Amino acid sequence: MDNKLFSYNSLVQAIAGASGSVCAQLLTMPLTTSFTRAQLDSSLVAKGPLETIISILEKEGLQGLYRGCEVTCKSVAVSNFVYFYRGCEVTCKSVAVSNFVYFYLFHGLKNQLSTGPQTPLKDLLIACIAGSLNVLTTNPLWVVSTRLKMAGINEDNPRYKGLLDGIRQISRKEGLGALWNGTKASLLLVSNPAIKFTVYELLKRKFFKDGSVVGVTAFLLGALSTAVSTILTYPLQILQSRARNSLKNLSLRQILVLILREDGLEGLFRGLDSKENCTNNNK
Repeated sequence: MDNKLFSYNSLVQAIAGASGSVCAQLLTMPLTTSFTRAQLDSSLVAKGPLETIISILEKEGLQGLYRGCEVTCKSVAVSNFVYFYRGCEVTCKSVAVSNFVYFYLFHGLKNQLSTGPQTPLKDLLIACIAGSLNVLTTNPLWVVSTRLKMAGINEDNPRYKGLLDGIRQISRKEGLGALWNGTKASLLLVSNPAIKFTVYELLKRKFFKDGSVVGVTAFLLGALSTAVSTILTYPLQILQSRARNSLKNLSLRQILVLILREDGLEGLFRGLDSKENCTNNNK
């Protein structure tokens, strides 16, 4: 095994991870748009994912479901496949770059720290480190992507021509620090896989004393542990989205107080029903 952090193997794993994630993102884009809009648009608070999608289609057309990705997603597919989805450039680029960075760091660090037996706990630790570095590196992409999904919804939401224009406008008008809005919440969300792993192991030990979990049972335990981790960390995702979309550089505490004051505890779980259908496609 090549133990270098920057290696051909890490590059292949990064490309594979990025490509697979982008394909999943393209398939679930209407759902990710619906839960982001439900999180940030109070007029959609009472609507479920299907109603939200229908509402967006009626008011804005198909392009409304793919808002925030404005030209094509050619740079995110495998080299011999080009996917032409009008209105999807920024989100697809964000997904591609983010997952490329994550998988590259994960496999690079795994090779570097491969001394001794490989265990799920060691993989989890490496995943958390890679996830944290990924957040710090790619957060500006997600700030622009989130704002583009909300562009034109009201006067407060600016319009950007694309990813680079969004980064340029935000850094010029709000300062470079605004490109890392929501970073604290994103770093805390790195705990999501740790929670999922812990719940999975607890369920396995509780119901399967011999530790043998295979097939459909393993899938169901994985789905249940994913649902639990998503519900527990969902308020952080609300804070993350609000912080990325905020033009006032509010702190997480200020955003939390604002949500509780306006919507109560329910506001911290707005759009959860949509999120359950597309967990882990966004960072």
